[in-house]
Amino acid sequence: MECSRVRQIIFLYTDNEMEEDLLIAFEEHLVVCPGCARRIDYTQRLLSLLRRSCVRASAPERLRQRILTNLPHRRHQVDENWE
Repeated sequence: MECSRVRQIIFLYTDNEMEEDLLIAFEEHLVVCPGCARRIDYTQRLLSLLRRSCVRASAPERLRQRILTNLPHRRHQVDENWE
C-alpha cells in the first residue's frame, strides 16, 4: 500500500470501519512506514481529545440522513427506509 492511499482511508481505520482485507494491507504498511504510523498515532490522539472535549448533540434524523448519503464511504450503509 502507498502512503497516499493510507491518507485517503485513514478515517476508515480510526472509525473501525475498514474491511478486513484492506485492514491487513493497511496495518502491514504501518509496520514498514514510520511516517504513516506517526500520522495514525497523531490522528487517533487528536480524535480522542476531540471526543473528550466536545459536547455531543443529536442531529435531526433528516439531517443525519443527508450527511450520511453524502459520505462516499458510507453511502452503501444508509437505510433507504429512513424517510
